[in-house]
Amino acid sequence: MKNQLDRIRSKLLLAAQADPDYRVFGAKSHRYRINERLSPVELQRFEQTHGIVLPEEYAAFLTEIGNGGAGPYYGIHPLGTKQSIEMDRMGEPAALRPQMSQAVMDGEPNDPDPDTMTDEEYDDWVAKRVQGLLNIGEQGCSYETMLVITGEYRGKVVYLDMDSHRSFFTYEEHFLDWYERWLDETIAGYDDSWFGMGRGGDDRALLNLYAAATEEAVKLEALEGMLKLPEIADETVFFLEGLCRESSGEAARRALQVLAKTRFDRAEPLIRHKLNGTEAEGRLLALQYIKWYMPPGEQRFTEEIVRLLPRETNAEAFRFMTYILNDAGVDMVAWMLPFFRHPDKEFRIQAVYQAGKSARKAEYLSDFMTALEDPEVRVQHIAVQALSDVPDPVLLESYERLLWQHKTDQDYIRSNVRRRLEEFGFAAMEEMERKVPAALTQVRGMLRTILDPDRRGRER
Repeated sequence: MKNQLDRIRSKLLLAAQADPDYRVFGAKSHRYRINERLSPVELQRFEQTHGIVLPEEYAAFLTEIGNGGAGPYYGIHPLGTKQSIEMDRMGEPAALRPQMSQAVMDGEPNDPDPDTMTDEEYDDWVAKRVQGLLNIGEQGCSYETMLVITGEYRGKVVYLDMDSHRSFFTYEEHFLDWYERWLDETIAGYDDSWFGMGRGGDDRALLNLYAAATEEAVKLEALEGMLKLPEIADETVFFLEGLCRESSGEAARRALQVLAKTRFDRAEPLIRHKLNGTEAEGRLLALQYIKWYMPPGEQRFTEEIVRLLPRETNAEAFRFMTYILNDAGVDMVAWMLPFFRHPDKEFRIQAVYQAGKSARKAEYLSDFMTALEDPEVRVQHIAVQALSDVPDPVLLESYERLLWQHKTDQDYIRSNVRRRLEEFGFAAMEEMERKVPAALTQVRGMLRTILDPDRRGRER
């Protein structure tokens, strides 16, 4: 343990040097500073007070490194402080157990439904679920970092969602391994999103894990763990390419994702094959990886996506197509117009939204007016928003019908119509009444309140 503590001291300095701008999640809070060490007397007093013995590795950190400070997420709490759980049952046997799958936070299979319990029953259930734990850090929102103090998994670090009380056991054997892994990944510049939720190690270690694993779940974890890496070796690239070509299912999907994230040029032929394939699931996957991982500003898939766009039948795939074309700087208004009348409202919503970004949208007002008459309120809402900076009088009749249709602002139609009317920029009441037909009573009424905000109060 002494060698590990010495490594941690050295790596704390290296981690701070590797992240001078505090880009790692939570680093702006702890700034890689460690608190003063806890004395053995203070440690013993805490243990005696609560009738426990802290796991050796965690105790050594407190007395040899520091009583909290720099650490994963928002850092390590000083001993016993900032507790989100009661400590009176810390010495009871820990109830939490690792789940069959470490891929996501999940609940126990036989968890009761909190909605069926009384307040007293729920409080007792929560107390039993968190007994044997010590809160050692926080991750943000309702997520906390816990240390198992008692039982079979004593010394393990656990992530706990205090809202759902679902848990995730980290992979490392004890606190110091978990903490040193964080330092190693910070120094190496790994992706720090949800640190500890995936397998640790570089691509070589993860390849070895994959090869040695007998369970499919562990093989998938090894591939998933590579997503945190900023780069991978050529040997890993060859392996992943082979896995994509020779396998199917989840393993091939994860292998392609790692390639796309770390070596997009090598992933491109595989992505292109899926994009032009007949399987809707594969096409969506290709589009997602293009959106997420293609280097910014590139247009290498633009022509293919424009060609595929009219034939797309999956709303999610269509949405990603529009994202990619938008990122490529394509003016999409002409491509979106046919989808204004699509039978699926999700297509209509996305098409109107993207068309509204066009600098040429004023040339297609009749199409946008059709969208304003759409039976789906969400389409109407998006259409009104899409017409920003288009103060064309031809739209006033459509706005009049919307104001009659929506007597309240429950669906945010009236407030958005008001913003569009404000853009007409009438300088005075007389100008408005001269230019807006008298038959448009709802529009004129709203314009009067815009031009004279105190008018409604006087009329009352």
